[in-house]
Amino acid sequence: MTLKGLRTPLPDDTAVHRVVEAHARRTPLATALTCGDEELTYAELNARANRFAHHLRGLGVGRGTVVGVCLDRTPELMTAVLGILKSGAAYSPLDPTYPRERLDLMLANLGRLELTVVSPATQDLIGHDHTKVLDIEALAPRLDALPAEDPQTDVTGDDLCYVVFTSGSTGTPKAVAVRHEGWYNLLNWLALEYGLDERSSGLSVSSFGFDISQRGLMAPLFTGAPLHLLPSRSFDVAMAHRIIGRRRVRTLHCAPSTLYLLAERDLAESPRGGPLTGVDHVFIGGEPLSVPRIEEWAALEGNTCTLLHQYGVAECTDVASSYALHDYPRHRTGSAPVGRPVYNTEIRLMDETDDGLAEVPDGETGEICISGTSVGEGYLNASPEDAERFTTFDTGDGQVRLYRTGDRGYADADGNLVVVGRVDAQVKIRGMRMDLGDVEHGVRASAAVEDAVVLALPGGDGGARLVAFVVPAAAPLDTRALRAGLLAVLPRNMVPEQFVELSAFPLNPNGKIDRKALAASAV
Repeated sequence: MTLKGLRTPLPDDTAVHRVVEAHARRTPLATALTCGDEELTYAELNARANRFAHHLRGLGVGRGTVVGVCLDRTPELMTAVLGILKSGAAYSPLDPTYPRERLDLMLANLGRLELTVVSPATQDLIGHDHTKVLDIEALAPRLDALPAEDPQTDVTGDDLCYVVFTSGSTGTPKAVAVRHEGWYNLLNWLALEYGLDERSSGLSVSSFGFDISQRGLMAPLFTGAPLHLLPSRSFDVAMAHRIIGRRRVRTLHCAPSTLYLLAERDLAESPRGGPLTGVDHVFIGGEPLSVPRIEEWAALEGNTCTLLHQYGVAECTDVASSYALHDYPRHRTGSAPVGRPVYNTEIRLMDETDDGLAEVPDGETGEICISGTSVGEGYLNASPEDAERFTTFDTGDGQVRLYRTGDRGYADADGNLVVVGRVDAQVKIRGMRMDLGDVEHGVRASAAVEDAVVLALPGGDGGARLVAFVVPAAAPLDTRALRAGLLAVLPRNMVPEQFVELSAFPLNPNGKIDRKALAASAV
């Protein structure tokens, strides 16, 4: 089974930062960036980034090199990101909300790292064993004397633009290399598919280290719109909500867990909703969506916001498919679709056979494999096992390079992708093999449950036990009734032994549900 995105030609020049340079020439006085009360025009932001790029080039930074960025959400963050791209190098987000031990692991995995850009507020987070550091604030007087003109670099679509980290099963984060052509393709698709333009202002709310943040930062600048930075290291829902209203934000890119908090804030402000209902598009992805948690807000009369439920992986430039949510009651239980592929992208549902990978028949579930322009360069310093995730497949018309996501899904009757779990999420409970995603879907289907996460945790007999962490639709949760209802629809071994009632799930710095924290709380 293959889902195909629209094939559309890309320009010869797919260096993303050159689009920002074009906006600076065309609309130099338009607002490019705000952070608190500080504002920069496109001309000012471009000039700052140019001076920083010239400084980097003087240090020998250029094509084929990677520069770390450990900065808070400040104007210097975008000066650094754009300046690094303009120098010809790629940047790697090193999130200042991460502990130093985690950052050390990331730095150790960046074998191509030249230096890391810091500020006085973040410099103590970066050890000097793996990188040189460059304080961008201390550089300000020297940068003022450098040229403000765009540097001339020979960057192509095959060059790296950023290196972002994703979790590794061994506990070591993996460095994912993304190319300019893939990033350009994604941003161009967003602009054309959803009519984004200079009015499509965006607010960056997700953690800098999250792959979704890279498009959240660049999409407004790609379309000539203002980018608003949340001036807080950690996500502050009250502050974000105020900025959405004050700045009339029109686009957001975030995980569902962040959307839940914003929607709850909107409803708390007024039964008719607040400024979030006036946002044009909210692009959500990164974790399973619980429709009941946003249905009340989404169904408000006068709510003009379109929610785009998206699927993707960092290894394939973040987004592979997208679906405009509607008919919310239809998706209260089970998984909401994640739609059809983005431009120049194909999604194959495949299975292992004696002869290797083969596509599954229409309607059947298979491993989600992605091919096309969005597939990245791969992992830096990859283990043999990780490198095998990038492979080739003979379509009959030739070989294509594809990435095996490890996620399972199927195409519904309308040709939309539905994600149902992980290939490696299967566990054995008293000898019975099951998929944790299937158990979660069963728990979420209960009218008493708003959202649920199911984990397999060590049991007292040395085996595993299922524990369901539940956000109830109404407190208190009647666990006996919930268990009885599940026994009517699930095999006994798939019914969780324990139900833990929570008002909200803990979030990690990327804005996703922190499953490790949930597991630790149940010990």
